[in-house]
Amino acid sequence: MPLTLYTYAGNTHALQSLIAAQYNGVEIEVPAFEMGKDNKTAAFTAMSPLGKVPVLQTPDGPLCEAAAIARYVARMRADTNMYGSSFYEAGCVDQWIEFAKNELDLPVGMWIYPILGFISSNAKNTEQAKTELARALAVLQTHLTAHTFLAGEGVTLADVVVVCSLLNAFKLVFDAAYLAPFPALVRWFKTCVSQPEFLAVLGTTTLCAGEAPPAPAPAPA
Repeated sequence: MPLTLYTYAGNTHALQSLIAAQYNGVEIEVPAFEMGKDNKTAAFTAMSPLGKVPVLQTPDGPLCEAAAIARYVARMRADTNMYGSSFYEAGCVDQWIEFAKNELDLPVGMWIYPILGFISSNAKNTEQAKTELARALAVLQTHLTAHTFLAGEGVTLADVVVVCSLLNAFKLVFDAAYLAPFPALVRWFKTCVSQPEFLAVLGTTTLCAGEAPPAPAPAPA
């Protein structure tokens, strides 16, 4: 029985589970989904009381929260080492998942949301986001200078989650000047998104040539 993932198109947090599923040979159906409509139905709020996505429908019931869903899919097979090849590596996977949530997601959002038109542009907030994100990227750079992947000798859920957290930043705002201090990070990101399992979900990832401008402010009513 295939799993069913409910989410809107392009949700990077939902992509984590779909990439993990490619590595584990797990079939996940993703039906068309319209935020503001489908997430307000009684059937959906029975699965996700706050109406949030993603939600994974499993044979045992629904799962909410992107990281929990990704962990569930990654743990469906042990032989692929999606969750590491040892108890310690599993802890390292969890460490990087928490790092992505706590150190990457907020500054990435602060930087790219004005470009996507989700929030108004604020130069001070953008500069703060760039500074905070650079501090986190330096941690990744140090680790990836000595390691090909984040946890263990191959791709794990740690790499999947961190790639997805940085995906839109690489596509929209990470220009050559900003990435200059982080060559190992760039090498790792390109290596990951070139893997067949990433390509099956993301397609070809094109890195931006320059930082995209904020979306125009809406016209006064």
